[in-house]
Amino acid sequence: MNRPSVVVVTRRTLRKEKYIDYVSEAHLRLLIQLKLLPVMVPVVEGTLACLPNYMANMSGLLIVEGEDVEPIHYEATAANHRYVEQIHPLKDEIEIRLIRTALRKKLPIFGICRGSQLLNVVCGGTLFGDVQKEKKSQLKHIDNDHYDIYRHGVEIIPDTPLHKWYGRTELPVNSYHHQGVRELAPRFTPMARADDGLIEGYYDPKSDFIVGLQFHPERMPEEPAGNLRIWKAFGSAVQRRMA
Repeated sequence: MNRPSVVVVTRRTLRKEKYIDYVSEAHLRLLIQLKLLPVMVPVVEGTLACLPNYMANMSGLLIVEGEDVEPIHYEATAANHRYVEQIHPLKDEIEIRLIRTALRKKLPIFGICRGSQLLNVVCGGTLFGDVQKEKKSQLKHIDNDHYDIYRHGVEIIPDTPLHKWYGRTELPVNSYHHQGVRELAPRFTPMARADDGLIEGYYDPKSDFIVGLQFHPERMPEEPAGNLRIWKAFGSAVQRRMA
């Protein structure tokens, strides 16, 4: 079976004083389940020169979690520089090049968490350096003491793809971020907002599938049917692109 390739960039971390590059098994398992071929791009020196090879057979792009998006990539405020935490310039550059190529080729793009933020930036949007501090929000968007179980609610906008996928207008979501969308790029339409007004989901209505979600539909066991519909929609768009 010739599976269409979905490119996804790894995340680099230290383990016992040595670097490892990885992608969450939750993402990889879903891609395999959808009969797609995950192609992992490492964040190592020399990768930029290899990108044409990775992009040659790319039928879809998945951009997932990671470090803060460096403020040099968008119209930043003083707060963006004040609140920036850990960054990874090489990861930024690799993913920016992949996003631009996917946009030019009109490929399906799925951005999750940091991925949704970077996708918005590449298309002309901006970010909050720290959502809670800049919005003076009482809503926690990350809770390190209850990292794996923290949920807050979002309001889903009717007649959007997210409304179709979940079949409801309110949804508890997981939340693991301190940056977030400040100004949404003009090509995008909001699909969900948190109680403090933060955009938690958006899409491009003129594309087959370009979606950004601040939450993680691969890690929400309470809503398996709705989560899987999102992934199936992405998989179907990738399959159509290869056909």
